[in-house]
Amino acid sequence: MKCLRHSIIFFVMVTLVLTCSLTKVLAAEQNIRVGLWTRQSSIMVSSDKLFLIKDPGTNDTFGKYNAGDKVLITQKNGRLYINNLPAKSMVLSVQPSDDDGRTVVNKKTYRGRILIKKMTDGITVINDLPLEQYLYSVVATEMPATWPVEALKAQAVTARSYALYSLNRHENEGFDVCALAHCQAYGGSNVENDIVQKAVDDTRGQVLLYAHKPIFAAFHASSGGNTENSEDVWGTYLPYLRAVKDYDQNSPNYHWSLQMTPVELSGKLNQYGYDIGTLQSVTLSALNSGGQVDRSKNGAVKTVVFSGDKNIARLTGNEVRRVLGLKSTKFAIDVIIPSPKKINVPIDQYSGYSKDIDVELPDYKVPKIKTGVNNNIHPITNRSGEVIKIDGYGSGHRVGMSQWGAKTLAEQGYDYQTILYTYYSEVSIGNWY
Repeated sequence: MKCLRHSIIFFVMVTLVLTCSLTKVLAAEQNIRVGLWTRQSSIMVSSDKLFLIKDPGTNDTFGKYNAGDKVLITQKNGRLYINNLPAKSMVLSVQPSDDDGRTVVNKKTYRGRILIKKMTDGITVINDLPLEQYLYSVVATEMPATWPVEALKAQAVTARSYALYSLNRHENEGFDVCALAHCQAYGGSNVENDIVQKAVDDTRGQVLLYAHKPIFAAFHASSGGNTENSEDVWGTYLPYLRAVKDYDQNSPNYHWSLQMTPVELSGKLNQYGYDIGTLQSVTLSALNSGGQVDRSKNGAVKTVVFSGDKNIARLTGNEVRRVLGLKSTKFAIDVIIPSPKKINVPIDQYSGYSKDIDVELPDYKVPKIKTGVNNNIHPITNRSGEVIKIDGYGSGHRVGMSQWGAKTLAEQGYDYQTILYTYYSEVSIGNWY
């Protein structure tokens, strides 16, 4: 019996060890701090429920207010004031007494609690709320609720992964992520809807993992046929952000174009501190050049050279996109002399009558200058009507998941896991909590 008892004890211990080793301990859902505004001199807060204003550190209550009451919080003389009464705290917390309550800040509505921090340059306003509730707004802001549910689920997993990866991104400012496209667009609870909320709930806790950690799940509107490798856009190699074929042909920005005069282009450069004088040429390889030194194999522009009579400016593709207001860095440049769209035809040589007739003559494309080392120089001729035409593809940085591509795949019957595996390489989908 003694031997049997020892055997049973040994069996139980081995079972416990094996159970512990096979059971994955999931993290608990955490809150995320979203920076709503910075450098504010004052803000107005309210709620649809009874709400309290407290010191979040000591839990001391500064005031209790009824639903609909409006409270003005200001910063002056190095202190925070609540309706012109000074508060001792450096941070104030505004939170409804009911968990389902919403706080209104400057006419926008938010879940969770609002933190108001006194900073040297003004008030910083932060929304502190559970991550899943944050996603209700992010997914609804980033993708239309009318799109297929599998695309919405893919967006939910992507946004959740991106948020977890980006925690503490704005730690120097006192929060995790901002509410702008720099992180993820966040519009508060006003933009929420039931369809998106269900897509988030159906994927609760699911994230894209690489080396057992949430990935930098970059996403964009559309790529114009192919996404990009991360290093070709940001200079940093990430094994899960590889260039892949896209399915975004139905995107309104799959192909776009714009024109500007040489004077307008020089003016835009000058506004950003690139004073080149009168533009004389633009140096950029052709879109289908197969990946020369100034662009990636999938079309992303790496550098453009603008030469003027005073100076030369060498800009990255991202800088050109910002300066010229382009939709993406996948673009080509041509110098065009527009052809006349009407010609005047004499009707009667004796009476002098004539008539304008519409014509479809192609515009004249100024040939590139070919030298021994570079045949990508587009000269400016200064001829009448001359314009610089920019033909581009896609919208956004073109790395990671294409939202319009996800929409197309979902419409074709693919589930959200397949969509995610299409755009992210060497990843797995797992439950983080």
